[in-house]
Amino acid sequence: MKHAALIGAAAAALFAIAAGAQPRARIVDLGHSIRTSDPSWDGSPGAERTSTATFDKDGYAAGRVAVDEHFGTHVDAPAHFSKGGWSVDQIPVERLYRPGVRIDVSAKAAEQPDYLVTAADVAAFESAHGRIPEGSIALVATGWDRFWPDRARYMNERAGVKHFPGLSADAVTLLARDRRVAGIGIDTPSIDYGPSTTFDAHKVSMALNVFHVENAARLTTLPPSGFTVVVAPLAVAGGSGAPTRIFAVFGS
Repeated sequence: MKHAALIGAAAAALFAIAAGAQPRARIVDLGHSIRTSDPSWDGSPGAERTSTATFDKDGYAAGRVAVDEHFGTHVDAPAHFSKGGWSVDQIPVERLYRPGVRIDVSAKAAEQPDYLVTAADVAAFESAHGRIPEGSIALVATGWDRFWPDRARYMNERAGVKHFPGLSADAVTLLARDRRVAGIGIDTPSIDYGPSTTFDAHKVSMALNVFHVENAARLTTLPPSGFTVVVAPLAVAGGSGAPTRIFAVFGS
């Protein structure tokens, strides 16, 4: 019956397209395109693309791509910091298509580049917008994506120390353990703030099989709730992460 229902839904969608119906959903792209010049964590090239065929020579276009698992807009799989955690291909697909909430700390982050999102920030969001649903994807909007792709400003490194906003271990504990979110996304290089050397936010969340999306974009354009998040990473077998597409979907 389940397969019959899916086939019926697909047939209805095809009929609507054939009839010239316009989709009612609004979709917002929350990621960056991958370019070889994009900021990487250590400054070395994080991606390489070479042409293997051209229209002039071969009559078609093709290329070969090599990319770091944690480059550009990407998913951190729980296996990144949890030895027994899911690799990126093991994250259940239903956890990649979830209701979303947007916690906006951009005003505070504008005043303090090293701003740490606190449990009090999460509690303030819930006081204003209701309890964060179990299984949702929590997106933290700092506005830091305005510096992309300028690595000097985006990594904001001085004397070997990076400076950008992130989440405190207490905030991640509230989201991952108490609210049991499926994932946490942020528009900075890491859910841990720039000066971190212990990556406590990663350790707390990934021990609970909560994935991350880092280097997201346009999170400040989202409302606090009322949308669905779609995360579509490359299913790299055994991967600790992978480049990803991520969308916010409004409507049906």
